[in-house]
Amino acid sequence: MTQKIKFDPGFAPLVIDSIQQLGYTYYSFSAISNIKLKKLNFLPTYKKIEKYLKTNMAFYLGCLMWAKYISQFENCEIEGNKLLNEKCEEEEYTGEINFLIELVEKQLPRDLKYFLNKNTEPNEQYSVILKTYKEFLILNNGFCACANTSDIKLPQNLKELNKEELENLNSLIKTAIDEKNVDKLLDSYETVF
Repeated sequence: MTQKIKFDPGFAPLVIDSIQQLGYTYYSFSAISNIKLKKLNFLPTYKKIEKYLKTNMAFYLGCLMWAKYISQFENCEIEGNKLLNEKCEEEEYTGEINFLIELVEKQLPRDLKYFLNKNTEPNEQYSVILKTYKEFLILNNGFCACANTSDIKLPQNLKELNKEELENLNSLIKTAIDEKNVDKLLDSYETVF
């Protein structure tokens, strides 16, 4: 009997709302044409965006952690990959990540400067997570050909981990999912980078 490993260890139900709401919140704010109204709405909108962004970053980090963990198992069937055998272009599976990179590195610092007169640098960890996840998507063609664990290609900037460290990753993921708090995975950033 072939061992099977889940494509998603349980992140989807915890993050789906956050992923959808981030773009919706930002685009709704951008659609406000009255500059005074926009200034009034920026701070509460920014707080929502910050919350959604944190959950998105934790999700992408968690996905990288999960891929790192399951890639240690050779030729195990990946169960539940709904993208398997789909045909998709790179811009289809990198569009969301490109939007987030632009948001984190350019748009939010620019908006904070304009609306709050606050100089900020882009969140370096978020940039690393996003760029690594984008590379991960490209290396794996949007997961369209990932039928088993041996098909997974990992970005080179992820740390090499021993068996115990890999089991620790799995434990961190399970705890975050069990507690329904993927945001806590961001505390483990240095475990994989």
